Amino acid sequence: MSSRVTVSQITRFVRRQKFVLAGLIIVMSVGAVSLYTKPANQGNPQLSENMSQDGAPPLAKFITHATPKILPTLNVQKADGQPTSLAAIASGNDPGQASGLTLVNYWATWCAPCRKEMPQLDALAARYDGRGVRVITLSVDRSGAPKGEKFLNELGVTNLERLYDPSYKSARAVGLIGLPTTLLLNGEGHEIGRLAGEADWDSQAVHRLLDYNLEN
Repeated sequence: MSSRVTVSQITRFVRRQKFVLAGLIIVMSVGAVSLYTKPANQGNPQLSENMSQDGAPPLAKFITHATPKILPTLNVQKADGQPTSLAAIASGNDPGQASGLTLVNYWATWCAPCRKEMPQLDALAARYDGRGVRVITLSVDRSGAPKGEKFLNELGVTNLERLYDPSYKSARAVGLIGLPTTLLLNGEGHEIGRLAGEADWDSQAVHRLLDYNLEN
């Protein structure tokens, strides 16, 4: 075997080394840029924490519709058995009610997460009393108002508006797939968005969500 190195072999070796060197330079350059480039919104942590890309404040699991969703007529009952509808309450057409945002929490006494949310919802209702947000609990217990009223009274709930739908028809009409589920309605009774499942309803994320929709 010959030990001589030809000119062509030397040339190929030099070319390969150039490619390796160029690759190292590129990697080092990218690393340097990443090291000294400030991440987006780093200068305004409040913006990155409180706002999503479309300007609405984020709340885990809350789904906002691209446009408010028109709901079918949702007939329910007041605690005294008088009939009403969610649209009438949300739009201010129900006597003694005012229009604004309406948060409707579907629940039942047999639902443990629902029961856990009640003090939080009650605190939220107290916080937004007179500020254009109404918080309603809508029980779907088959027994109607008596069982729900007893539970809420024993819990010491005083700020929530209470509605009942023992027929479960309104729940089916809005496409409920489980409890608890909470709808946010605008002043026309249209659904802005919903959250399926449990949430901390007296949290900063909820306050930001409601404040944003009050202002926009």
